[in-house]
Amino acid sequence: MNVYRKIVLGMVASNSIGAFLIFFYFANIDLESFRNNQAFWEGSTADWTTFTVVLIVLAILGAVVAGYFGSRLALWEKEIKEGLPISKLPPNIRLWAQGYPLLIASISLASWIIAGLFFAQGGLNGMSTTFNTFIRTFVGISIVGGITTASLVFLLTDAFWREKLPLFFPHGQFQRLFLPRITIRYRLVAGFLLTGFVPLLILATSTRNGALMVMLSDQDPYELVNQLERVVLFVVLVALVSNFFLSYLTARSVLRPLNRLTNAMGEVSQGNLSHQVPITANDEVGDLSTHFNNMVNQLGQSQRMRDLFGRYVSKEVAERVISDGADLGGEDVAATALFADIRDFTGLSERLPAHQVVDILNRYYTRMVDVIVAEGGIVNKFGGDSLLAIFGVPIRQPDHALRAVRAAWQMNRALAEFNAEQISLGLPPLTIGIGVSSGEMIAGNIGGEARLEYTVIGDPVNVASRLESLTKQFDKTILISEDTANLINDASTKFEPVEKVKVKGKTEPKLIYGLVAT
Repeated sequence: MNVYRKIVLGMVASNSIGAFLIFFYFANIDLESFRNNQAFWEGSTADWTTFTVVLIVLAILGAVVAGYFGSRLALWEKEIKEGLPISKLPPNIRLWAQGYPLLIASISLASWIIAGLFFAQGGLNGMSTTFNTFIRTFVGISIVGGITTASLVFLLTDAFWREKLPLFFPHGQFQRLFLPRITIRYRLVAGFLLTGFVPLLILATSTRNGALMVMLSDQDPYELVNQLERVVLFVVLVALVSNFFLSYLTARSVLRPLNRLTNAMGEVSQGNLSHQVPITANDEVGDLSTHFNNMVNQLGQSQRMRDLFGRYVSKEVAERVISDGADLGGEDVAATALFADIRDFTGLSERLPAHQVVDILNRYYTRMVDVIVAEGGIVNKFGGDSLLAIFGVPIRQPDHALRAVRAAWQMNRALAEFNAEQISLGLPPLTIGIGVSSGEMIAGNIGGEARLEYTVIGDPVNVASRLESLTKQFDKTILISEDTANLINDASTKFEPVEKVKVKGKTEPKLIYGLVAT
């Protein structure tokens, strides 16, 4: 059975319960109104038939009106499931969806008010009662029966409608309507009045009527007391059952979304930043769920920014910027720079389509970056067909020189695998040159206020670039500076001297080495 039919059936059942309560109320509690309104309440078959027919007709009309709103919402629900954007919903549909439980309860209450007016003025014998009897009859039907029934209709409809509301408001964002907002506070107050105050009021009325009957009636006082006891027992039983039922519905409307919220917090604590809580009601818990979803969205956005930032400056730099802020001022550090460049790439790029060149670069850099990151380095810059990686900053690494040399060796091995893939695709292989140099350099943010770039500057960076350009001259893939070689004390790492060279900006020539193994 779909939700809309459940709501209509719940409305009919609630009104039937309300009709039973009114029969009982006037037959056993408010006897004074029952007897004073003899113009209608004569107890004939026609009277009771009229009473029954009027309530049935009003119930059917209420169900028809409620069904109309439900059918309209069902049509738009189908449109949403078929891909209609939520922003395309008409304003009146959003209004009906947001206030549907209150709308259905209002229809039910309106039916009871009409019934109260009809019977209070004398039913078919129009305007045949006194003002006092009119008021007492109207209060009994419209207030005792109507408010109780409308509250039950609202709670039942609200319980059923929570399944559908997230379809119309997936992100919350409820509108400020002219309809009152039924908050948890109002529900608790209404529950207290219906299950606490109203039964006490009815018991007080029954006791007063019983006392008057004992004093004014010719009936046996013991029989009247027994009748009063039955009435009190019935009222207590009805109060207990209604208290349990209404309390259950109210508690369910609060605890179920809170349980979902608790489970969602557990998901987020495990790192699932895509989890969202459905907004099932326009109340305090709905507001809490909306704020929770917004918080998770912001956390997810921060994580995406962190990941995106890490693609440009490395995870380590991103983590440090996030933890310490963007003020990564200049500092003197001992680190190692690795500079790698693809040889003769300009001619290759002129022979191949642009999209194929970009694809080759992306696949090549993917392998190289993985190797560098595995050794604890960060890729600081991409220069088209070249890259600059640094080891030892921003995370201090005493063995930064050894890490850089191992990364250079693994890059060469990764290039061999990459070239095998190139050949299988019918594409030309690549050759690269790598220069590695260590020493004191300056690391920090460089740029203007609007945009900063974390980088390193200094002689080791320049030397690494110069060594890479010499690899072709000396027919070597990897060249290492003397300063880097002096920092490595690892038996498995072997290199051989190549030649002393004079680096631009230096007066003394430096010995360079070729990497043999590591």
